[in-house]
Amino acid sequence: MSMRNWRLVQKRVLPLVALGLVLLLALWLALAPAEASLGQVVKLIYVHGALVWTGLLTFSLAGLLGLVALLLRYVLPGAGQRAATWYRGSRAAGLGALIAWIVYSLSAMLVTGLTWGQWIAWGEPRVQATAMILLAAVAAAVVIRLVDQRDFTALVNIALGIAPWVAVTRVEAIRHPVNPIGGSGSTSIQGFYFLIVLTVAGLAATLVAWLWLRAEE
Repeated sequence: MSMRNWRLVQKRVLPLVALGLVLLLALWLALAPAEASLGQVVKLIYVHGALVWTGLLTFSLAGLLGLVALLLRYVLPGAGQRAATWYRGSRAAGLGALIAWIVYSLSAMLVTGLTWGQWIAWGEPRVQATAMILLAAVAAAVVIRLVDQRDFTALVNIALGIAPWVAVTRVEAIRHPVNPIGGSGSTSIQGFYFLIVLTVAGLAATLVAWLWLRAEE
């Protein structure tokens, strides 16, 4: 595909895809059922849960692309040019993961404020883990920009593709439910939650693709 076509995809196609996904997300939220005790607030929890999965998966995507780039450069002879594209993809996915995690962190404040009456529930280990991952991702983004070395970027993204999963899965829960949606007995709630997760993940993938194509220019 020519560079002109890539620019067309980046500037026109991907924004239209993102708009369609936003409208689809709004539709799922409008149709999704409320919950007996939380009422309509549970719809924010749908998005909040979708964001944490999306953030974790996007961190992993950045690490996977970084690993592919390193393998292409050092294992496969003559693949240096292709490796450069994957390096740029890893960097784009890393930035996309940071953006997704920032939005997730803001959603956590909104959800805890509306459900617990506490905007930053610092005593909750899950909140502490979220903050530590955010600080690590911001620090990594700054260092990556300062160092500006492809192998270093790939290695940092590989580390960030693993560490957040460890932090989230091993942390204890005090007030935060372990799996509030997955543990629901309502197939309707679980079904709409699945659709919301897919849609939010699609938005993140669209953002990563847009950043990647922008870097390719």
